[in-house]
Amino acid sequence: MAIYNFKKQFAAAIRSGAKTQTIRANGKRKPPKVGELAYCYTGLRTRDVCRLGAFTIARVTQISISASGRHVSVPRCAVWSELNEEEIDQLAKADGFESADDFFAFIAKEYGGTLSGFLIEWSPETAQ
Repeated sequence: MAIYNFKKQFAAAIRSGAKTQTIRANGKRKPPKVGELAYCYTGLRTRDVCRLGAFTIARVTQISISASGRHVSVPRCAVWSELNEEEIDQLAKADGFESADDFFAFIAKEYGGTLSGFLIEWSPETAQ
């Protein structure tokens, strides 16, 4: 079981199925496993907590992001590979952003410009 807290700006996109993933930094917790449920909330640990849904995790992929260099890398066939501009734009939109520019600005603001972690994807059809 994985529990994720989201900023309010992403709540509507998660509910509508427009946001079908989250990117989480490496930390003390192990990454979730495919098939586990991702319980999504906004306002966790506050009186304004709101459940956004529970989704079956379809894929977990390592990811490395550099906002200043506008680079996103993921492992492909056991080798790290950079995403092209179109792939970055698709990633940004699936993550709830209007554009790659908004995506990189968020990474710069929230993570100081670089992020190494996991891309956790789900299908909106698996909502519970």
